[in-house]
Amino acid sequence: MRGHFHACAFVRGPEEERSIIEPFFVEGMKRGEKAVYIVDPEHRARHDEALRELAPKDELLDVTTWDEAHLKGGRFDAERMMALLEEVITAHAAMGNPPMRLVGQMGWVFSEPPGIEDLLAYEATVNEVLNRGKTPTVCVYDVTRLRGSMVMDLLRAHPLTIMNGVLHENPFYTPAPQMLSEIQSRREARAS
Repeated sequence: MRGHFHACAFVRGPEEERSIIEPFFVEGMKRGEKAVYIVDPEHRARHDEALRELAPKDELLDVTTWDEAHLKGGRFDAERMMALLEEVITAHAAMGNPPMRLVGQMGWVFSEPPGIEDLLAYEATVNEVLNRGKTPTVCVYDVTRLRGSMVMDLLRAHPLTIMNGVLHENPFYTPAPQMLSEIQSRREARAS
């Protein structure tokens, strides 16, 4: 992923997502890299079954849900999620394993759970955790459900983007300090 480890995939439905995610995971699993897929709880079994057929070893695949990750406890807590990622990545590496590959379906954002206002700050700052652990990660967003302003903000928070199935270095990427400053300015403007 060209020295960066955090990509945003804008897809138009499950077929396009599968065409991007399956090869990404399979390539890694063939090299002994664990695949961790965070999915919609309603579709966990389907994703697990499809990927399990492709996994060379069962222990190389972990399909979990966003209720067990991003929305643990019924809310999005950016600090808790970053701490969880840091812990999982560090523990995995400490066992002498190659880096894992992470993919998170981000459909949960459309339910607007408590804490959602911290999503953009999380997306901007999680780059540091992923870079430290050299952990290739893809956040999957259904572009047909996003507003234009949200697409632009998500683009700016990710150093890499996948559009139409092609990985691109993102010319719109904005480093976390600048992005966080802009987010804070927006919040202050709304509050006044």
